[in-house]
Amino acid sequence: MAERRLPKPKVAGSRPVFRSILLPTARIFLLYLPNTGGAFVLLTAISRITEHHKTFATSGNASERRLDVPHTFWITPSGVGWSDIGLADLVMLSVQTGEVVSGTLRPSTEWRAHQAIYSTHPWVGGIVHLHSLYATILSVIGIPVLPVHYQMARVGDQVPVVPYQTFGTTALARRVAETIASDTRAVLIENHGLFAVGDSADDALRAADEVEWTAEVQYRAMLVKSPRVLTRDELSEARDAFRTYGQNPTSIS
Repeated sequence: MAERRLPKPKVAGSRPVFRSILLPTARIFLLYLPNTGGAFVLLTAISRITEHHKTFATSGNASERRLDVPHTFWITPSGVGWSDIGLADLVMLSVQTGEVVSGTLRPSTEWRAHQAIYSTHPWVGGIVHLHSLYATILSVIGIPVLPVHYQMARVGDQVPVVPYQTFGTTALARRVAETIASDTRAVLIENHGLFAVGDSADDALRAADEVEWTAEVQYRAMLVKSPRVLTRDELSEARDAFRTYGQNPTSIS
């Protein structure tokens, strides 16, 4: 299977300063700085979201459960552009109460959804919420992302659509948390966008990438005819194949 790679920078030999210089420096710094467990992973995901324009303006949010203190999590701040988010801008919240534990900025308006997912699913280590184009298009017309390609196998049998709720509300948080499962690692919110989860924020972003790519394939195929959808048996076989794919094979749900 040909491996899909994220596009490289257009200028030969160039790399964004944040990833080439600041991130490695930040990684060393965070190893010795108290109360920063998980922050580097979240900053890495934020850098990828920024570099590859996976959402726009200040839309979307991301979080990472703290590895050293699992009852807390880092989350991106409200209303701050992705390219402007640094370590000092992250907000640490309590999984149990949603109260701010550390940070000077207001947390993302979707903090309730992140809190609900972490408290409901202890296995989730990271979350991303994006208004990526094709996933959002399907959410607007109320169509789930279907397994029209085996790339969806690691995310789930499909990505369901939950009914619209106002952003940032408890009702939306409850809907999303109830729908997420170990075999359903992403969900669309009607007329809104995509939530994806994983072992880390970076892993959740990989799931979001796979959903967005599949959503685009599905949308474009629908313009021609009704696409063929893989069966559960075919998806199961693809999951088995993924277990031995790559240089560091790992088991997947």
